[in-house]
Amino acid sequence: MRHPIRVIQFGLGAIGRAAARLALEKDGMKLVGAIDQAPEFAGRDLGEVLELPRTLGVPVSRQPGDVIGKVDAEAVIHCTGSSFAGVYDQFALVARSGLHCVSSCEEALFPSYRAPKLASELHDLCVQHKVAMVGTGVNPGFAMDTLALVLSAVSQRVDAVRVLRVVDAGTRREALQRKVGAGLTEAEFHALAAQKKIRHVGLSESLVMLATGLGWDLDQVDETIAPVFADGPIRTRYLMVEKGHVAGVEQTATGMRDGRVVVTLELRMYVGATDPRDHIEIDGEPPLRLTLDGGAPGDVATPAILVNTLPRLLEAIPGWHTMMSLALPRYCRC
Repeated sequence: MRHPIRVIQFGLGAIGRAAARLALEKDGMKLVGAIDQAPEFAGRDLGEVLELPRTLGVPVSRQPGDVIGKVDAEAVIHCTGSSFAGVYDQFALVARSGLHCVSSCEEALFPSYRAPKLASELHDLCVQHKVAMVGTGVNPGFAMDTLALVLSAVSQRVDAVRVLRVVDAGTRREALQRKVGAGLTEAEFHALAAQKKIRHVGLSESLVMLATGLGWDLDQVDETIAPVFADGPIRTRYLMVEKGHVAGVEQTATGMRDGRVVVTLELRMYVGATDPRDHIEIDGEPPLRLTLDGGAPGDVATPAILVNTLPRLLEAIPGWHTMMSLALPRYCRC
């Protein structure tokens, strides 16, 4: 039997803390280090930060270099930022220290789309230091990309793919509700959207990965974002949305090939959304339809896919991976 995977938790936001708690439930994993920039976590025991009834003997450090390469570990669960370029130095430090890494960084799902040079450099670092890395999550990483690719396995021919994800943001964490602009006026929404401070990150990455997996070179990728307005006042656990104010976003990405749209990804994520679901349509032979009633709940599913993917990395050849190049992701009892 393999010894427990010794894991460093890098990033202790809501998703990072949830991933750490889940890793602790696995007999096949052991948390040996923790890193977060928040001053209120510095020096505290990880068990206390995770609100566990016990200490773990793992202090939280603000400096990655005090943990990575210093503690005896094999892998990192990385949950710090959405921009691949913005966290590249963190990935490079992990790779140079000979550690595998699974990350919730949205742009890391398919980093060659926005940052091909950095993605190539990081892949070479991973190969050089014999480690495997991947970016994943529930979205991007599963609901609007990987799941559609798995469904296509029973297709003789694929002509077009459409994916719709509807999420009631009112059931999600505060950071996500604010990221989709819940509670803002229309003017505030458009100002922040123009600065790319209001949006779901990773939709185009999902689209390009899906197209690549189907063997399609896209001629054009477009992405649009628009506010969804509240029909009446809505109060969530974290904020109040007045009637006529922004409840969230409707974001759409489309991919063109040979003069026609072949991939459409539509995300409706707003407070009070009805009939939450993940729905996939594949036009081809045979035509396929798949709906997950209620949709994959991100605040639960994202930590799960991070932890469940980690053992697949340790089996993989060295390099930067996508969800297409790893062994089939699946629940891990560990």
